[in-house]
Amino acid sequence: TIHEAMEQQTLSVAKAGIVCKLNCRATIIAVTNAKGGLYDHEKTLTQNTGIDPPLMSRFDLVFRLIDDSDHDRDKNIATFLLNNAIEGFGYECTNPTSNTVDKVWKMEKLRAYIATVKARFHPSVSKEAADLLERHYRECRKSDSSTITVTVRFLESLIRLSQAHARLMYHDVVELRDAVAAILLMEMSAGCLHGFDQGMRDPDELRLYRDPMSTVFPDDSIADIEFLCDQYMLLDRYGMLQYLKEDEQEKVLAYVQKYRQGDSDGHGS
Repeated sequence: TIHEAMEQQTLSVAKAGIVCKLNCRATIIAVTNAKGGLYDHEKTLTQNTGIDPPLMSRFDLVFRLIDDSDHDRDKNIATFLLNNAIEGFGYECTNPTSNTVDKVWKMEKLRAYIATVKARFHPSVSKEAADLLERHYRECRKSDSSTITVTVRFLESLIRLSQAHARLMYHDVVELRDAVAAILLMEMSAGCLHGFDQGMRDPDELRLYRDPMSTVFPDDSIADIEFLCDQYMLLDRYGMLQYLKEDEQEKVLAYVQKYRQGDSDGHGS
């Protein structure tokens, strides 16, 4: 039943002489621990969770969160939580001490915005976005090291995520950047191009992979250019840089050159 509900968004009922099909549209969020409590890196995701591939493939996003001891990550988490406590976020804080609180949307406003864009926009996919999604889907189909089975459901997931991002950005057409955002999000999940176990892969193939347990969001001042850099790398992977404006390409190259120069200077000091 859950297979039908997740794929066709319907529930078929045949009981007590009643045969009918009911609509079933809901977001499903599931959490599970590894069998035995410890994740075995020598086994597949399916073997660790005990979830069969047909059911696993019905989730748009599957994240693997392993809480290993890591000095830098533990420091980032502690800093984040303590800064939130200092600034008056969470843990039933009632005396905010920072102007940052005013920049965060209240839950009522966030719910109203989501309800508005969900009802107002039903995005269609642009030609450029469709081209990128198609190329990424074909590349994932060819990969022999995927963590999950790549089927047509995978492409449908990419389309849904792209449309969701378009709504979030308040427009009615899935633009190239929306498709890029969906693929970048997929690259953090079990749907990443070459699977989770990528240690022996060519580094050029791994540039877009992100471990959600160690990823740090960039500051607002560089968030846009960081996204543009990832967009550049993704389009370069599929030979689609012609879709990126020349001035945006120049921004990326200048930023990367400056970043690498600054990084090398830092190591040299």
